[in-house]
Amino acid sequence: MKVLLINNGKGWSGGQEHLKDLALELRENGVEVQFLVRQDTVNETRYAELGFKVHLMPYKHGLNMVRTFPWLVSMLRSERFDIVSINREHDLALTVLAYRAAFPFKRHGKLMMSYHLPTERNQFLLSAVDAIVNISVHVQDKLVNSNPAARGKSHILYYGIKLPEPPPEEKFDNDRPGRYLTGRRFPVIGMVGEFWKNQIEMVEMLPLLMKEFPGITLAFIGNDSARPLVEPLVVRAKELGVEENVLFTGLVPRDRIYDMFHDLDLSVTTHRNEGLGIVHLESLAAGTPVVGYNEGGYVDIFKGEDVGIMVDGTTPDFAAAVIGLLQDDSRRFAMGREGYELIRERYSLQAMGRSYLQFYKKLLGA
Repeated sequence: MKVLLINNGKGWSGGQEHLKDLALELRENGVEVQFLVRQDTVNETRYAELGFKVHLMPYKHGLNMVRTFPWLVSMLRSERFDIVSINREHDLALTVLAYRAAFPFKRHGKLMMSYHLPTERNQFLLSAVDAIVNISVHVQDKLVNSNPAARGKSHILYYGIKLPEPPPEEKFDNDRPGRYLTGRRFPVIGMVGEFWKNQIEMVEMLPLLMKEFPGITLAFIGNDSARPLVEPLVVRAKELGVEENVLFTGLVPRDRIYDMFHDLDLSVTTHRNEGLGIVHLESLAAGTPVVGYNEGGYVDIFKGEDVGIMVDGTTPDFAAAVIGLLQDDSRRFAMGREGYELIRERYSLQAMGRSYLQFYKKLLGA
């Protein structure tokens, strides 16, 4: 089987990391995987360094389109992929048109579109693909609301992550020393993500949490260089007099992710429109339960599982859920242990690779 993964984004984020992991797992299962990425970006080198063949697309702008379209048609025709997987909605129209031009009479292989983020925009030419993959029920529902014809072609395939070693026993001790967030003691809660994900609600919740836990630390984990997004959090924390309880970690290196989650007593998120949230899988894998609102793609992970709390309600309800878990060591630790087992059974890289390979085979009629 020969698969092309297309992502012409400029940067490297969760979507690109997912494609890297997926490609490595598919290769382990005997699949030939190639990439189509935008030239002069970090994607060009990172995928090539892993030994994948990488096709470089010029930036689709102005006169470049005159050269890009026939080049793409020629590449698709010569490579004759079994699966062509588009992973950004911005690449959908060009790829569909080039695919039709490459195989005007009889198609070779199957064309599919993958949605990693929720969108309610009308997707031009989406009806031309053979299958649609969504990473959660939330993403699928948003898409189908605006593109009803997509429902019959839509499927859900979940992310997977590299499984770490099981959490050590010291994880389930409130007095454990910090590995990454040194100097902070129980309770430490943390929210991971870019700073447009409603972190302000967590800041405004802090006074409620501090009534029960005056020394609580709220860690915001992620790249805080976008100061226009971060400064309102800093200002609000000062207005509420909780600035000493707020910690900005900056971007955490990939090899320290599980040390950081080890230090958290709870992961929290007030973002209501997440596609799925790899960070929540990583949190559970480290033995750290999650508290979030009962909205968004990550609900899929927690539905029917006792590994976190999905809150129906508003800020006081959320605060009550956090306080309740922090006060109940037995339940919180049990959730942590169950969280690791859930990831091992359902959300490992190997499980993801198997599900995609089975999906591709079914799509091809194999």
